[in-house]
Amino acid sequence: MEKKRIVVSHPVFGEGEVITSRLNGQELYIHFYSGLRLWVLRKRLLFISEVDFLEKKFDKIKAKRICEALRMGIVPRQDCEDFTFGREEEVNSLKRIIKKLKEGKGDAFLIEGEYGSGKTHLLEYLYHYALKEGLCVSKVTLTPDEVSPHRPKRFWKEFVANLKFLKNDQEYGFRDLLRLATNLNLYDNIFFAKLLPKLKNIDEASIKSEVLWQWLEGESTKEYAVYLTDKFRIKGGVRIPALYDFSTASDFYCYLISSLSYIAQKLNLYGILLLIDEAETVAHLWRFQDFLKGLNFLIGLIRICYNDPELKKIDREMVHNRMRPTPYIYKDAYISLVMATTPLSYNYEYIRLINLFKNRLTLDNLKEKDLYECFYTLYSIYKTCYPQFSLDENEQRKILEEAIKRSSGIRDFLKFVIEVFDIYRHSHSLVFITE
Repeated sequence: MEKKRIVVSHPVFGEGEVITSRLNGQELYIHFYSGLRLWVLRKRLLFISEVDFLEKKFDKIKAKRICEALRMGIVPRQDCEDFTFGREEEVNSLKRIIKKLKEGKGDAFLIEGEYGSGKTHLLEYLYHYALKEGLCVSKVTLTPDEVSPHRPKRFWKEFVANLKFLKNDQEYGFRDLLRLATNLNLYDNIFFAKLLPKLKNIDEASIKSEVLWQWLEGESTKEYAVYLTDKFRIKGGVRIPALYDFSTASDFYCYLISSLSYIAQKLNLYGILLLIDEAETVAHLWRFQDFLKGLNFLIGLIRICYNDPELKKIDREMVHNRMRPTPYIYKDAYISLVMATTPLSYNYEYIRLINLFKNRLTLDNLKEKDLYECFYTLYSIYKTCYPQFSLDENEQRKILEEAIKRSSGIRDFLKFVIEVFDIYRHSHSLVFITE
């Protein structure tokens, strides 16, 4: 269904859109792009244009999925492209690093924004878009305890668990990537040179196969130990370096990630897009030594995106493990990184990390005209889910204005709107509680 947005200009307040009218159209209620909402005499306005926009159509299953996710303030990953508003410039900037990676060059991009500004949504958008573009993609959300950057093995575990790529419209993961890689000759790789022949010849139906895969994925394999002979100990049987569990192993795990990007490129998957959310976690580590080690790991990831030649050898300025010091990059890296963080009162060390990014953008709150489009799209989706649900124009406007007033970001806005829709649907009456 098409709707018209009437765009007007005022000599003092600038441009805006007509919401409603009174006094036989002599006064118009205008939402100005500056944020003001005022009743203005019609004769003081210049009518610029009538803009048609087509409401997006959603089938009932898709609409239900979106509504359920929005109740938690998120949008399903597969629907991100259909539910992104007011971020055209940011999206186009981020898409350029995907285009660049497809041309064989990695890059790094920093997204800064307050909580609820839409950083995670943009990462999910990129995840879905990069998959469709034929790349390998992985998204890692940092936490102070479970997935902290000062514990690189835990980062590796999350990284491989979320690694995905598409082939013939089918989704595949880390194990599938390594199975495809068994035909490659990585004779000089300290890890995969021994591993890939083992994977090529292993019996996938055996319990030993599952132990090996879980070990590679960073899982504990102790529960299987009683079923195995001493000849199949991971360290002695496979004869490859252990997956080190200590915090100074940044070099080794950066080496593994760059190796996987090299494998992906050789398999015509262009490389790997790595998305990191909640990057400010590193600044919240209590122990200063943990902070420095976590920072070092993130710095390593950024520098391998730029294929830093210094990291293809042992760079003594970077942290290295003491079991088997490793270059941070294997041959050439084909990896791009997009990292999202909230603005912080940066100390000197964190500023050093931030300054490594050649590309940065700051997410401001959406303009009200974008919230309008978001609201009416959500209203259309909600009606698809619940065909008997209906609001007149005055009720819609009141909900929209209240959502704008109460919300501090797009996440709050979406949650508020859908919760009010739910209340209205169940009670058939809407009462705003004012404080």
